[in-house]
Amino acid sequence: MQKTAPPPCILKPDAEFCGLLQLTGPGRIDGRVEGEVIASDLLWIGGSAHVRARVTAPEIIVAGTLEGEALASDRIELLDSAHVTAALDTPRLVLAEGSFFQGRCRTRPGSEPGPESEIAGSVSDSAHSSS
Repeated sequence: MQKTAPPPCILKPDAEFCGLLQLTGPGRIDGRVEGEVIASDLLWIGGSAHVRARVTAPEIIVAGTLEGEALASDRIELLDSAHVTAALDTPRLVLAEGSFFQGRCRTRPGSEPGPESEIAGSVSDSAHSSS
């Protein structure tokens, strides 16, 4: 169950962008982006998106593919269709069952440095895992 509805699409599924993408409000990416994305509000990386970038926003929700680095001042959420290979830095990280994450994650309250860990794998229901 999603708590937040995706904002209007900024980049359609067949669109490609290379460079600095700066958003002044909430936005959704469904296409391909390479470079850097800076958002002043919620950033939604849609299921068809492939983002290879340094992403900065207060809140980042990932349903597609993200490679690189993501920094959020509030939270990062990986939905069940997310495939993330990145360094994440956020006070709160939410991983849905079925999401895939490989990389480094640093969680911290506010702006204080926090623990950092190397994580690889996917979140799944143990009843569906093979032994």
